[in-house]
Amino acid sequence: MANPTVKVAVLGSGLAGLTAAYLLTKVPQNDETQYEVHVFEKAPSLGMDAYSVSLSTGDEDFRVDVPMRSFQGGYYPRLLKLYKELGVSFKKSDFSYSFSFAAPTRAGCHTIVTNMIYNGSSGMRGVSLPSVLKAQYQQVKETVPRLALQYSAIALFVLATMQLLLNYVRLLVMAAPLFRSSQVPHMTFCQWARHTAPSGSLARFTSADSAWIEFLTSVVLPLFSAVCTASEADIMQHPVEEILDYIWLTIFTHHYVVTNGVCDVVRRLSASMEHVHVSSPISDIMPDPANPRLISLQCIDARGTAHTYNGFSHIIFATQANHAAELLSCYLSNLPPDSPQSHFVRDQIQCLQSFTYRPSIVINHTDESLLPEDPHDRRDLNLVCLSDTARHTKSRDQNSEGSICVSPSYTMATHSLREPGSSRVVYQTTNPIVSPRKDSILSIARMERAVLTLDAKKALRDLYVPPSQSSRQKHQRAALSSGTLGRLQGMPEEQRTWPQNRRPPGIWFCGSYAYQGIPLLEGCVVSAANVVEQGISAQQAET
Repeated sequence: MANPTVKVAVLGSGLAGLTAAYLLTKVPQNDETQYEVHVFEKAPSLGMDAYSVSLSTGDEDFRVDVPMRSFQGGYYPRLLKLYKELGVSFKKSDFSYSFSFAAPTRAGCHTIVTNMIYNGSSGMRGVSLPSVLKAQYQQVKETVPRLALQYSAIALFVLATMQLLLNYVRLLVMAAPLFRSSQVPHMTFCQWARHTAPSGSLARFTSADSAWIEFLTSVVLPLFSAVCTASEADIMQHPVEEILDYIWLTIFTHHYVVTNGVCDVVRRLSASMEHVHVSSPISDIMPDPANPRLISLQCIDARGTAHTYNGFSHIIFATQANHAAELLSCYLSNLPPDSPQSHFVRDQIQCLQSFTYRPSIVINHTDESLLPEDPHDRRDLNLVCLSDTARHTKSRDQNSEGSICVSPSYTMATHSLREPGSSRVVYQTTNPIVSPRKDSILSIARMERAVLTLDAKKALRDLYVPPSQSSRQKHQRAALSSGTLGRLQGMPEEQRTWPQNRRPPGIWFCGSYAYQGIPLLEGCVVSAANVVEQGISAQQAET
């Protein structure tokens, strides 16, 4: 007798969807269950590589990942494990950073002046003297005044570096779980910044209080605006616990990038998948007409023809939470009024609507005017904020740059990429706040990114239950890979024990938003693994 087949639909083919589908194909097949996995993707190609572009270098194409796909060892243990299992090669890439301000000029353009240069490797490579300090003495011809200005510039740099070092060490100490306040899990970054500022007469006399706030707003704030691809206002309201976790877990760890691009990851993850449907946006979800305890999907192909796929016991939403809520609303509207599933699905939709998304723009171009003015200040990653004057100008005439720029409260991050076998440098700018020249633009990609809020953090507990606070403090590095599925994953708890012929379909969610921490690639992998291992395969084993 043939083993019964359990059909699973995976909606979305980003890293979360591909990981879920890959793990389902690797689940040990017992005597009673075989999985038939269908992956649905609205784009013409699989989602994780859908925005990437190929640039011609003459002899061969140069593939550029969009968005930038770097990861850090301490924060991405499950991602690293998956890549090693797949045989994906990756290499260390300990990025250096420049921190700059874009200020308007009299000619109506802008100039980018660097105020800090960080040479990477968790601070082990130190910092460098920005050219703006060198300019104070390099333009003076007389020897004595030149030397006086040079020594004063160096002294100023040394004092600023010492202040930076003290605040950096203070930040690392405060990021350690052992030294965190019990209020940290409920605080925003803004609240935490005020709460941790040095107080007392000595702090005011030495300006330690203002130096701490200046460090957080000029270094930490733009850095996490770039990491989260969110505005500074969003970061100020971001739960601080997740920011501190990121800082603590990445101390003395390396950055990595995949050697052959994410197209290699996609190829390896999808190699064993038999049912992949691209250019197939889902138009409707409904109970299967032949068996209401199963799900049917309807999608529209590139020609506008509708196709219906029936008989799914499980559906995995590996899309953005806001898109999943829209699709699930279609399913709810198709359920009978007396369906025992209606209340549960309604709760799922309400939970998904708690997650916030922000638009993000990634431009590949060759315009070096988006980098620091002085070439000596340029690094691997160049972070630029608008000066207060420039922000005021932008707020009055925000549309002057067209629609390829984001709000002036974002941090613009430009990554320098050198084409292999060529002297040409390609720049990838995420969230431009000033526009590159039109004739320099190679590609433009628009997407949305999840941004964590305190409300979303509360809603997350219905999808993912993190380990206890005591466990996090005792085993911090392992804690981010643990946890269990929440009550709104799959089906109501009381229905999980129903006989197979009465059990409703499982409705599951995975993605960067469906896991604790900053919504990044690690969340995609862990949430997908939890759905497969703790959810679908565990339930099927009980039948």
